[in-house]
Amino acid sequence: MRKYLISMALCLFFVSSLFSYENTLYVFNWTEYIDPDIVKEFEEKYDCEVIEDNFDSNESMLTKVINAGKSYDLVCPSGDHVTILREKDQLEKFDMTLLPNWKHLDENILTKLSKFDMADGYAMPYFWGVTGILYNPEFMDEADKENIGWSIYKNEKYKDKAMMLNDAREVVGAALIVSGYSVNDFSPEALEKAKDVLVKWDDNISQYDSDAYKNDVPQNEVWIAQAYNGDALQVIRDYPNLKFSLPKEGGTYWIDSFVMLKNAENKDMAYKFLNYLMEPEIAARNAEWVEYPTPNKSAFDNFVSEESKNNENIYVSQSYLDKCYPINFLGEDVIGISNLFERICLNVESSKDKKSTNMLPIWIAIFVAVFIPIIAKKKRK
Repeated sequence: MRKYLISMALCLFFVSSLFSYENTLYVFNWTEYIDPDIVKEFEEKYDCEVIEDNFDSNESMLTKVINAGKSYDLVCPSGDHVTILREKDQLEKFDMTLLPNWKHLDENILTKLSKFDMADGYAMPYFWGVTGILYNPEFMDEADKENIGWSIYKNEKYKDKAMMLNDAREVVGAALIVSGYSVNDFSPEALEKAKDVLVKWDDNISQYDSDAYKNDVPQNEVWIAQAYNGDALQVIRDYPNLKFSLPKEGGTYWIDSFVMLKNAENKDMAYKFLNYLMEPEIAARNAEWVEYPTPNKSAFDNFVSEESKNNENIYVSQSYLDKCYPINFLGEDVIGISNLFERICLNVESSKDKKSTNMLPIWIAIFVAVFIPIIAKKKRK
């Protein structure tokens, strides 16, 4: 009888584990980047559980995906990191017959996406956006409020009250734009000019962080912060005294996409989730919650509110987009940009002592994405 009970217990454990496996979806996403009510509704509809982990930079995402002991089913990288994951042979190409709602996506966005990731069929555009400045107008000079630009970071009035993202491409990119170069220019001349700009800015910057500003600006710990437009507008939704502006010099634009990893353990549920997110009404609700523009044309045409459509901090005008640069994949040439960012963060060019971002994940990501393929290629030869 005892052996029988033990056997029954083991069988029940095995069956419950199998059931859990088949009905659990693991998603790796940016923080506050999906309406939690939509996730709950999906779980109820498909009798499953969605377990979401979050990251705050593409570099930390890449490090964890490459080195994680467990596999995620879906990950949401930005354009250039889709390419890195594809080159590392991490991605599963989509079976389009399982994604009937793909037809709702905007062809213009799909065309732009193909230039970003060079991986047709591997990435589902989720949201797109631009990078600007979140600020508290109470502490701003009138001239600065009327003409917001990246050069605000050199104003000593904001010393230790300014913050920038923990993102080499965004931070160095802003300095490149101010210096008259493209964010994708990695030439020694361009990087030297950007370094001169960043050294001056760094004297006023308290921290490089992609999440802390969401609390620090409302609490007046920081007065100005480089921010992704949707994240900034989420903060303003709770603190309407704050403002967000697109820098006069232009900035970056990007597309975030969901990709499926090759070693995903629940591809069936992953396809259901992606297809669910592309349902026009769901896509519109999600866009309204995250405050980012949707790449779903049917959603935009039929369900997105007029208030959102007319908000040029969300659906940015073409005239401003013409001044913005896509963050392109640079391969091993990105090392020059990442090296410059590290030198600034670690105060190699500045004597000021400040909170510094831990750059180890970035360097691990660069090593994994760039040098390992080179070493492997030499070994094969």
